[in-house]
This record gives sequence, structure tokens and C-alpha cells, in this order.
Amino acid sequence: MVHVGATSERARGDLHNIDAAYREDTRRLIANRFPIAGCIFLGLMAIAYAIEWTYYPERFWSLLLCYGAFVAVLVASVLALRWQPRHALAIVVVGSIAIAFLVAAYLALVQGSAELCLLGMIGLLTGEVVQFPWGVRGQVSATIAAFAAYLWSLHAGAAPALPVAYGIFALVSHALMTIIGAQLLESYRLTAYREAAESARANAAKGEFLATVSHELRTPLNIIVGYTDLLLDGAFEQRSEEVDALTRIRYSSRQLLDLIQSMLDLNRIESGGISLAVEEFQVASAIESLRAGLPANWCKPGVALAWDTDAVQARMRTDRGKLEMILRNLIHNALKYTEHGAVTVSARSKADAVDFVVADTGQGIHADDLDRIFEMFGQGSNGGPPRGGGVGLGLYIVKQLATALGGAVRVDSKPGAGSRFTVSLPLQVPPQQ
Repeated sequence: MVHVGATSERARGDLHNIDAAYREDTRRLIANRFPIAGCIFLGLMAIAYAIEWTYYPERFWSLLLCYGAFVAVLVASVLALRWQPRHALAIVVVGSIAIAFLVAAYLALVQGSAELCLLGMIGLLTGEVVQFPWGVRGQVSATIAAFAAYLWSLHAGAAPALPVAYGIFALVSHALMTIIGAQLLESYRLTAYREAAESARANAAKGEFLATVSHELRTPLNIIVGYTDLLLDGAFEQRSEEVDALTRIRYSSRQLLDLIQSMLDLNRIESGGISLAVEEFQVASAIESLRAGLPANWCKPGVALAWDTDAVQARMRTDRGKLEMILRNLIHNALKYTEHGAVTVSARSKADAVDFVVADTGQGIHADDLDRIFEMFGQGSNGGPPRGGGVGLGLYIVKQLATALGGAVRVDSKPGAGSRFTVSLPLQVPPQQ
């Protein structure tokens, strides 16, 4: 089973866009929730300081000074987050360092206890996980601030009741636990964000698919039903009119058949992978089989279908059915958009590959559309409205099948100068993964 699309450049680009949106939403979340978290922090500190002031009234001014510093740091952070949301992480880092040293200065210098300072730093690390949705980045900044403040308190003369090594070990172990917890929280949040974004995109794609297919199904069905009713009512008096009506019915029926076949092919591709039935065969034999099976009514009056494949003597070991499906889609697409001139199918052998070329003299494709025509529902517009006659699945299927066979497809086209599609496939399909 060869899986397609899961690791494509488009998927990686979409993932990058989702992650960028996640970071932007995180910045907005911090700007909105930081004031609430700050008020909760200030409220808890006010209760703690009020209780301490009740038992130790001589510490009133020290408590007031420390609390005022907390208020100043948080207010400055809130204002900065509001006005500079893109610098939120730097603001959180500065705020963490400021709060850490304020707590250390008060608990170590005023209280004179290194253990209280240690508990304060552990509380800071825990609060960082709860207050700031920054994951590992914010947690590491808080850890650095906590270590620096604790060591500074020891250097400033705070008296440790327990061995210093024990205090450092307690701080290190708690820091590691909070960092791991922050990483898990961030990974869970990012995964949930990605899944929500993917779900929204899938719903949008499903809606687009249903709208597009419903429109494309309705048009030929209306023609079939309308002309059938006219035939049953005997509305046509001349044989030529009946033949014209039957021709239109047959053409619209084949449009429906082609659309349904494309949808079935798409369903097989999108259901998780492409199964390859590898066999060895002559390229000339596969082309002749394809040539014999093409419907005659694909060619419009004034459009010739030419084959230049007689010189190809190569043998391939690949999925013959997928190869014929690729060429069939390219030929059908070329005939659909060519009003006069010719569509030429050619094949050329190389050392380890075969190049299959389908060229037409149609209207060509605008340069801005060359990338998107291989996307699902993508159609060339020549700078104007999208061309009719299809839903934009044929070239998407061609690219996916060519990739599954280990090859590549490219297009050369200019408006008014026709298009040239080249599919290069290896003589032997790569081992299935």
C-alpha cells in the first residue's frame, strides 16, 4: 500500500499555517487572561499578607512595599501585553524574574529564611504552569528566575534550616516536574488545536465538494431529462432533430459517467492509499490497449487525435491499469479544452524511465494557475472565470497516481499556445511502503 498526500508539501504547509495560527491565538489568550490571573495572584497575596500582618504588625511597611512592587510589575505586564502582544513571551520572562526576586528579597532579607524563599520559588513555578499558557518556554524562564533568586537569597545571607544541597535538589526536582507538565499541557493543547483546525477544514472541503458535484450533476441530468421528455412527447417532427436530441443525451450521459468515475477514483485515493497491481508489459501494448478503448465521441469536429508512440520498445514493471488511467485522464482533459487543431500523444524511452507526453493546441493555461490545476477541484481560468466541463479532479488524480508509481508530472503552457503535459515514470516501480 502506497500512501499519498500524508507527507506532501501542501500538508506540511497547512501544518505550518495551523501552528502559526495557534501561536497567534496563544498570544491573544495571554493578553486576555493575564489580567484575570494577575488579579487572582494579587488577591491571594493580599490575603496571605493580611494574615501575616495580623500576627507580625511590625512587618506592615515591608509587606506593603512588597505588595506594591507586585502590583506595579503586574500592571506593567498587563499594559505591555495589551499594546505589544507579539512580545508577550519576553514580557512574561521579565515579569517572572521580577516577581521571583521580589519574593526572594522579602522572604530572605525581611524574614531571613532560605526555606521560605525555597517554598516561594516552588510556588512561582507552579503558578507559571497555571497562569501562563506558554508551555516549556515560559516554564524554563520561570525556572531560571527561581534558581537565580534562591541562590541570590543564600548569597544575601538567608539562613537555611536544611542543607543547601537538599534545597537545590528540591527546587531542581520540582522544576523538572513542572517543565514536563508544561510540555504535556502544551502538546495536548496544540494537538487539540490541530484536530479542531483539520476538522473545520474537512467540513469546509466536504461542503465545497457537495456543492461542486451537485452543480455538475444537475446540469447533464437536466439535459437528459428534458430531451427524454421531448422525445416521449413526440415534440420532434424530423429524424434529424431526434438524432440531435439523442446525441445530446448520450453526451450528457457520458459526462455523468466520467464524473462518477472520477469520484470513485478520488474515493480510492483519499481512503488511505493506492493499491498497486504490478506486472511486466510492453509500453506499446499498453498504449495500443488505451488507444482502442477511447470513446470516439471524445474528439470534437475539427480536432485530431494523433499518436506518436510506434518507436517505443521499452518494457515496464509497474501498474498497467494506473498508467492507462493517467494517460486516459490527460487525453480526456486535452480533448475537452481543445476546440480546433490536434491533441498529440507521444512516448519516449530514456535510460531508466519513459516520458509520456500529451500536447494540445487548446487555449492554454495562465501562469498563475499552473500550480493549482493539480489540486483537488483546481481548474485553470486563464485569468478569468474557471473553465467549464469538469470539476477539477482529473489532474489531481493524475498527480497522485504518478507519485504512487514513483514518477512525476509537469506542465508547460501559455495562454493561447496550448498545453504540454509530461509524465515521467520509472521502468520499474519503487518497492511499496
